[in-house]
Amino acid sequence: MDTTPLGTTGESVSSICLGPMLFGSEVDRERSFALLDQYYEAGGRFLDTANNYATWLQGYDEPRSEPLLGDWLAERGVREEMTIATKLGFNAGDTPRSLDPAIVRQEIAGSLDRLGIDTIDLLYAHVDDYDTPQAETMEAFQHAIDEGTVRHLGASNFLGWRVARANAIAEERGFTPFQCVQPRFSYYVPNRNEDFGGQLEATDELLSYCDRADLTVLPYSPTLGGCYGRADRSMPEQYVRTENRMKREIVAEIAEETGLDGNQVVLAWMLARDQPTVPVIGVSTAEQLAQNLAALDVSFSADQRRRLDSIETLGLYPWRE
Repeated sequence: MDTTPLGTTGESVSSICLGPMLFGSEVDRERSFALLDQYYEAGGRFLDTANNYATWLQGYDEPRSEPLLGDWLAERGVREEMTIATKLGFNAGDTPRSLDPAIVRQEIAGSLDRLGIDTIDLLYAHVDDYDTPQAETMEAFQHAIDEGTVRHLGASNFLGWRVARANAIAEERGFTPFQCVQPRFSYYVPNRNEDFGGQLEATDELLSYCDRADLTVLPYSPTLGGCYGRADRSMPEQYVRTENRMKREIVAEIAEETGLDGNQVVLAWMLARDQPTVPVIGVSTAEQLAQNLAALDVSFSADQRRRLDSIETLGLYPWRE
């Protein structure tokens, strides 16, 4: 599997990241291990989890994804080969939604224990916290980096100006900045002011800032649950509008021309963006994982790329040049 640069760290990560959010809960242990093995055997070395996956499911009050990944890492003996990302900040059990320094320290320790590792390679602030001063949060992250329990930082579900402000604080105070962002981002663009709970979608502002600051973009829900290529998955209601109907037709046309699944077309479109982009995929079957990974081998003609970009794209400002 090819790799993609991670911000300005000088390091690279696998070009498709596996997000085992439901591993250990809806996806049982045996199937989870098989999918992790399949991803590894395909060359994948980048796993993305969180301290609260998936505690919102009935019957799963404790996080299950991190412990399962820890077991897999230990049993396969591959820890040193893998880039392990996890997140904190959302409510998890009795822990409130917060980036307060005490919460940061507590949740880093909890994730390290559940994962059975000494260092988190990439730690995300899972959601923004407007009640805690950003300088305090960035200092807490820096303390973890100085201790060696965290290596790199990312921001998920943040507005662009908040990422920029946090990184300005980091630069002023000699702290480590965010090197990547993880927004809700797909080929379809949602209607304005749609509510995705605590999830924030990618915006022109966020992607343009990342472009200028050399931050890597890691979209979650890149195929919107597989709606581009599955007859049983319709376009989510938050995305139903004329531009996206036109995009759906283009994806279908190119899928037919290339013999691909529509989801593969969208993943390949993301992988081919000029801005470093690493889709975070979630799967529950070996077939789904194989189909998603096949997007790595897709190349579009200049005309196909022009058509895919002809309706509406984010983060591109022609007057910027």
